[in-house]
Amino acid sequence: MKITSLPDLARKLPSRERKLFKRIFQVEEVRGKLRVPEALKPWVEEKFGSVSLVEKQRVVKVTNKVTLEAAFFNQLRSRRPVEASGKALESLLEAGECLFCRPETFTAEDVFGRIRGKHGVTAANIAKYDCWHGLVVFTRHNPLGYRREEVLDCLSLAFKWFRQVRKADGKAVFPFLLWNCLWRSGASIVHGHLQIAVSRKVYPKIEYLRRCAARYQAKYRSNYFQDLFKVYRELGLTFKRGSVRVMASLTPVKEKEVILLADKADTRLFEAVYRVFKVYRRLGVSSFNLSLVPPPMASVRGWQGFPVIARMVDRGNLEERTSDMGGMELYAASIIASDPFQLAEELKKTFKAS
Repeated sequence: MKITSLPDLARKLPSRERKLFKRIFQVEEVRGKLRVPEALKPWVEEKFGSVSLVEKQRVVKVTNKVTLEAAFFNQLRSRRPVEASGKALESLLEAGECLFCRPETFTAEDVFGRIRGKHGVTAANIAKYDCWHGLVVFTRHNPLGYRREEVLDCLSLAFKWFRQVRKADGKAVFPFLLWNCLWRSGASIVHGHLQIAVSRKVYPKIEYLRRCAARYQAKYRSNYFQDLFKVYRELGLTFKRGSVRVMASLTPVKEKEVILLADKADTRLFEAVYRVFKVYRRLGVSSFNLSLVPPPMASVRGWQGFPVIARMVDRGNLEERTSDMGGMELYAASIIASDPFQLAEELKKTFKAS
């Protein structure tokens, strides 16, 4: 199955599921036509494999009508020539003496001290973007070689830190976790580390999603996240691992985005995150963003039915000079080269193998 099959696949869904799909998604298929001059045809043949594929391009545009997230898929874009540096990735990841290799000495600590695990330790972020903004620093330097126990330990450390902040500041109730892996993702330090924050007010993009789900609930008397999972399940883009639902996004913010929904942030969710990490590594992904958003740590009106949401996205080849984000992503919609149906198959292979 490919993303280009989505329009036909949606039309063939049973009546009830097709209605649910149309409630949430809008799919549009367009054709992009152009003429390749004779002088350019040899180059096009070499880079893209076929002149006809370039002259008549098929684009599938998917919009989530509830959240207004959108992605435009054209697999031809994955064949675009890009400039790359010749320096081997391995040489850039060699363990050296960076500040995070000795976090107890060269990082700040929170006013309540550090929380230590088997494979990491917390630190205070020296340049904060919120009143409670910290780090979980992995013990091992290379962020692409972490084992299961290392990832699970450091994710658990983050939630211990969240609870410690809650004790220190009763008004800080909205936790948020980020893993920016390597420079394409925005990380300024190679050494593996998680960004952790607890805010007194929910961050705007998370609040927007909550409001979208609340409007959906009010209009259809149904939980948006449960309905979203049903649609993805009918399309073959999702599966359950215990209580964790794993989905290959139809409206990814960038390449190979995976969405995980869970009832609570526990070992089962952390295990699923690690398995997505393994899939990414097998697919050659070196730089990615992970976000993890739990519900508030106190009773807050309007958050009923909101799950724990984790999202992971590929940020592109470390050796390429071209940015994966352009003006379209910033101001219009995401432009995507990867196929969510193929990603779903890769996810299923790894999760079923265990």
